[in-house]
Amino acid sequence: MTGRTLLEYIVKRGFLLLMLGGIFYLSHQPSLKVIPPLFIHQDKVLHAGIFFLLAISLIVNRALCRGFCPLPVMFIFGILYAVSDEIHQSFVPGRDCSAGDLLADIVGFAFGFVVYLRYRKVRLMKD
Repeated sequence: MTGRTLLEYIVKRGFLLLMLGGIFYLSHQPSLKVIPPLFIHQDKVLHAGIFFLLAISLIVNRALCRGFCPLPVMFIFGILYAVSDEIHQSFVPGRDCSAGDLLADIVGFAFGFVVYLRYRKVRLMKD
């Protein structure tokens, strides 16, 4: 493994671990009132944004899914992670399990896949 591929490996895996750990850490906080509300449903946009980044982090690490089609497996993993995140929040004092947050998570995650598939299609058309 060359220095460049080792660095790429570390950055990709680090991004994935940062997203998974970051979501868990944020979900474990009793209150997240640090961001002043700027507009209605701001929390849903933040949920979607975080899970969009999770989708991107999984996509750049798709080589971890050797031997089977990675996109469906990663998509199922993302939805299960979103469900487990909401269940986790139900056990944290001051937090609750919300269907609206779960929907925002899934929409953000799906949007990440749509962006990737669109990018891949455009890239294949250029080649």
